[in-house]
Amino acid sequence: MKTGILIHGCNLNVENWRHVAWGDPPNQIGRIPHGIMLADQTQAEVIVLGTGASSKEFQLGRNPQPGKQLLEAEYSLEYLRQHFDNLLKFDTFREQVLDVEKWREAVLSRIVLDVTSQNTTEEILTAAEIFLERGIEKVILVSSPSHIVRCLRDAMSLFSTESRFRRMASCLFASPSVTCYEGSSPGDVVVVEPPHRPDRHVVSTHRRIQRMLTLQKLDHEHLVELIEEFDDLLQRYEHMHFNN
Repeated sequence: MKTGILIHGCNLNVENWRHVAWGDPPNQIGRIPHGIMLADQTQAEVIVLGTGASSKEFQLGRNPQPGKQLLEAEYSLEYLRQHFDNLLKFDTFREQVLDVEKWREAVLSRIVLDVTSQNTTEEILTAAEIFLERGIEKVILVSSPSHIVRCLRDAMSLFSTESRFRRMASCLFASPSVTCYEGSSPGDVVVVEPPHRPDRHVVSTHRRIQRMLTLQKLDHEHLVELIEEFDDLLQRYEHMHFNN
């Protein structure tokens, strides 16, 4: 079964991008090394690096490129090229790689860049088109623990509604790296499922939450006002709940 890996991009301007995308040896493995590890384990045909949603000058290592803006996928690939030997500092690679140069060639030859997508859904769609062209049947999504749940949701939503991707939906996996966004943890992720248990409420809470999340692009002043009003409402009902 042919396997494709999608390593989701990480906005280049987030705090401590290197930690999230690359990690800290020997055990704090980031998105890029984790995706390469899975590609080795599954003998993946292709590794897609996304996306084009942010850009930054590459000013690291032996080949800095001042003045040239690299998109997320391009930046990730350049970082991988310049730090490839450092992969051996991670425990997962140290005892498995015998010929580094041969391994480097095998990994880099399988990488495809996505420089057009602007969000997670577009990232999955772009990767799915690449996978479809190459006859990929098994798809593995790679991202941070605090992001991977939404990646899986978006992929399932796409694959189950688009008939040409339906075969991928039956063999879709999500594998988190170790590293999270700075200051966050897997426990900070909130999953709001549609109501489904007869012994609990049947109010469509998830629909209201979805509506609220669409308002994140409000200007800062109105967004703060919304959150403050919502917090006041929550405190009112929390007071009723805990007092009873």
